[in-house]
Amino acid sequence: MLEHVDGQPIDAYCNAAGLGVEARIRLFLDVAEAVAHAHANLIVHRDLKPSNVLVSFEGRVKLLDFGIAKLLEAEMPGGEPSPLTREGGAALTPEYAAPEQVTGGPITTATDIYALGVLLYLLLAGRHPAGDTRQAPADLLKAIVETEPLRLSDAAQDNRLRRLLRGDLDTIVAKALKKDARERYASVAALADDLRRFLDHKPISARPDTLAYRTAKFVRRHRTPMALAALAILALLGGLAGTITQARRATREAALALAQRRQADEQRDFALRQLSRAEAINDLNAFVLSDAAPSGRPFSAGDLLAAAERVVDRQQADTDENRVEMLVSIGGLYQIRDEQAKARALLSKAYDLSLKVSDRSVRANAACSLAAPIAFAGEFQRAEKLVRGALEELGDAPQFALQRVSCLMRWSKIAAEGGDAEGALYHVLAAQRLLHESRQGSSLREVAVSMDLAEAYRMAGRNREAASEFDASFTRLAALGRDETERAGSLLNNWGLTVQLLGQPLEAERLFRRAMAIGSADGTEKSVSPMLLNNLARVLLELHRLPGAAGYAERAYADARQAGDEIVVNQALSVRFNIYLEQRQRERAAAVLAELEPRWKRMMPAGHIAFALTHLYEALLAAGRGERQTAVAEADQAVSMAEASSQAGYYVRLFLLRRAEIGLDVGRPDLARADAERLIALERKAIGPGALASTLGRGYLLQGRALLAQGKVAEAQGALALALAHLQPTLGKDHPLTRLARQLGGSAIPRL
Repeated sequence: MLEHVDGQPIDAYCNAAGLGVEARIRLFLDVAEAVAHAHANLIVHRDLKPSNVLVSFEGRVKLLDFGIAKLLEAEMPGGEPSPLTREGGAALTPEYAAPEQVTGGPITTATDIYALGVLLYLLLAGRHPAGDTRQAPADLLKAIVETEPLRLSDAAQDNRLRRLLRGDLDTIVAKALKKDARERYASVAALADDLRRFLDHKPISARPDTLAYRTAKFVRRHRTPMALAALAILALLGGLAGTITQARRATREAALALAQRRQADEQRDFALRQLSRAEAINDLNAFVLSDAAPSGRPFSAGDLLAAAERVVDRQQADTDENRVEMLVSIGGLYQIRDEQAKARALLSKAYDLSLKVSDRSVRANAACSLAAPIAFAGEFQRAEKLVRGALEELGDAPQFALQRVSCLMRWSKIAAEGGDAEGALYHVLAAQRLLHESRQGSSLREVAVSMDLAEAYRMAGRNREAASEFDASFTRLAALGRDETERAGSLLNNWGLTVQLLGQPLEAERLFRRAMAIGSADGTEKSVSPMLLNNLARVLLELHRLPGAAGYAERAYADARQAGDEIVVNQALSVRFNIYLEQRQRERAAAVLAELEPRWKRMMPAGHIAFALTHLYEALLAAGRGERQTAVAEADQAVSMAEASSQAGYYVRLFLLRRAEIGLDVGRPDLARADAERLIALERKAIGPGALASTLGRGYLLQGRALLAQGKVAEAQGALALALAHLQPTLGKDHPLTRLARQLGGSAIPRL
């Protein structure tokens, strides 16, 4: 008979109890003792994870699920693997698997030591060493085998926790997580011993035992007696110090005065160098705006930049430092124009030249500037290496604070380009903290950091924080008189995308139209980007304004094709498919899908959410043709693929909504109700308590319709009333779904 264990997973227990670092380590030591006991009995657990380590309400640890445990091979005659090993050799939980489990290497006690390292990392830093465990399984396993985790203290969320984890705990956890099993602790007991030594402020075995290190630990262990001893020694030495002091005072004051003069000279030289570069950039800008464009001759912005580049190339009399800064400036302008190849060529030239100069700030600026176009070309590791090297060059000197901020912001964009949304958010938050602490920089710099932070929140799926930060950014931008600029238009577009994901399409429409007004300074919409046109088409589709939606989507498609913007072409085709389906023009929708599907296959990597969308669209077409079995099968495939995708959050909710609609269309209210109720739970978690959202209203409407189909009228009325409460303020009182909710459930809207 199985024992019932009443308790919580260890991570949930630690968080609920608000345990500090030392308390978490002491609880972890109980886990280590249980694993050591299993090893002593020649058993390797192989599946150590929080859900298999329960803590009772009395604080006792219980190790569960030896279902895939392995008898050590030494137990079998002749070293043959045990039967259990052969049968369960491939069983594992990917997030907590050791590299040798993933690659099929030998399973030993070191495998459990690695899993204990993962568990300890999670308990102390609050995140998994592999980063986002929701990434595609192949990417997760690749990270486990190849990617070194962030140092434990660097993974912590706040400065106080970083300080507590820095040093010995970094070393202990890093040793437990070594990719090579031979480099880990020799036993669980050795790992536990180092943790106990850390708690007792004694030297640990996992680092060099230097005199300075042992002395620091001795002082930490014996603070009170050492303090008293220090006072006594100070008292004894006081008289002697007095006799020596006067003799040394003159020398010290002279040295101090000399150091102050040197510091003043360094600061003066630094300021003069900065002034020289500023003047060089100003001269270059003046050239671009005047001399480079002879009167009467037509020219483009590209012509001006090319002319500026030629001048800098021939301007050999200037210092190398100034030439580097001017090349970086022109390269940045090419990036703004999205001419990445030209930007990279120029910034590579600036970087190569910077290696010859002695000024570290110039070298760092060139390296960080080059990192962006390199990342754009997919060379993320090299880009990150350049930024890391630049930050090391700059160090902690206060005069370089703003350059460090710029490098961190570039690092954030590199991480975002590489699909590391959490890393992007981490670096931009670090940039914001540094900017505030330095008390340097302009109001415009603060706005730029705030905008990048809002976008990082959006890319990480934290839409509530993103919407709040976009709001604050736009308020700051308006206060600077820049609310009608291209930057403001970009902000409004991204803000609109965010509030649409929060189920606020009416607000999203307002933001998109304001962004379009900025891009329509000539009174027409000709200069509006196809991306913005398509975003507006998508929100008009949700608001059921189908003619307007179709017009904007078709314009976005045509403009994107002309501009060669293949990504927007795909997005416009997707929106058009849904518009035509809503208009019951199924043949047009099928023709659009026939154009879209091969494009996705050609352009998108394996596992991309686009392939799940293909199955969803096939399901919608099949449902319209009355092919019930095909519709349900295709919808099931779409949901399964979405759940396995790294982009799961939003798309799982969307696919559940559409599968519930299909369930009702094909006469399966049981399936529709299950999907609607799951959608409601996920959406409420995504938007937060008390918020109104169209998606949540649509979920309640589907739930109510399914309950009516099942004859559960009383339950249906409650769901339909909630649907009306969400749909009317977010979609409008005349939207077809709002009218349907009112018709089926009555006109009374409950107070939420």
